Amino acid sequence: MTPGEIISYVLVIYIQPVLCCIGFILNTACIIVFCSSFSHSYYRKTSLLVYLIGLSICNAFQLLISTFVLVLPAAEQFIDGQQFEEECHLLRIMNAQTVRMGYPLLMSANYASIWIVTFICVSRYQSLCPPWTLWKKRLHFSRRSKLILFLILILSIALNIPRYWEMELHERHLIVTSLRFQLWYKIVQEGIIYGTIVYGLPLVGLAVINYRTLQLVRADKRERRRPSAEYRSAVMTMIIFSCFFVCTTLSALIRLVLIVVSESIFLSPKFLWLPDLSNLLMNMNALAMPIVCFVFTRGFRDIFFVIRYAPSTDQVAAETAEKNLLNKSRSGHRNSSFLNLVENKNSI
Repeated sequence: MTPGEIISYVLVIYIQPVLCCIGFILNTACIIVFCSSFSHSYYRKTSLLVYLIGLSICNAFQLLISTFVLVLPAAEQFIDGQQFEEECHLLRIMNAQTVRMGYPLLMSANYASIWIVTFICVSRYQSLCPPWTLWKKRLHFSRRSKLILFLILILSIALNIPRYWEMELHERHLIVTSLRFQLWYKIVQEGIIYGTIVYGLPLVGLAVINYRTLQLVRADKRERRRPSAEYRSAVMTMIIFSCFFVCTTLSALIRLVLIVVSESIFLSPKFLWLPDLSNLLMNMNALAMPIVCFVFTRGFRDIFFVIRYAPSTDQVAAETAEKNLLNKSRSGHRNSSFLNLVENKNSI
């Protein structure tokens, strides 16, 4: 094998499956913990918690479907067709079905996760803005997390529906249609939609949020309301921006090459590993985002401990009833004292 094929072999056979397994387990654990905390009456339901649940679901789905859309089809080229002829034939038939149906869903999950990460940073910055600033009011829409997640889901699926016509089955084999080679389709789908809406706008938004968050951190100490929260938010948004830039830039560059040059460049043994590296970085971004949000947001760390240390629903109800009874007794005592005082004044 050539050096390019060796790199591709290592990425596809060893690194990508391990990364998908670890990422899927991590995101699934986040979904279980955050949903359990979300349904717990002890913990306040914040918009950031809703965003993180949506991010974990999209990332888990992306990592799961990557196994059938990216890993297995790429591993097919390294199987000895003469020694494992029947297995290779069955794998080729299965890959033809899974790639055609799963590729648009994979891209939809990737689009949604990028937008959710952006809104996480926007919501975090909005919570740090002083109440009198204009951005506090302008970004208040980011608190409506359920509506935004619904719109993101609809938009990400709608933008990837045309990808179902990029490939079709012909005698149980997957072939690429002429639609994918149309210049206008490449410009719209890969240039405008992915390059501008999916990659460009979030990149600019994250850069602006980083700049404004750093401005809050550098403000005078007398004007800071929560210095520690500002510092954590600044570090979190900077790391999110770095991960997004590193992990998504190569994928955007490859799509640019698809428009300017041709897909045939990636069939060369020298550049065979570039799409595999791009897919790996995309899944690394899905693995890193929940970790970053978990580490640098104290409220999310508290969520993991609330299930273990928070009182049960019965205990909360009992404590609430006890407080209400105590308040009523205090109120009755104050009323009786006031009546006694009035009676004493009247008697005098």
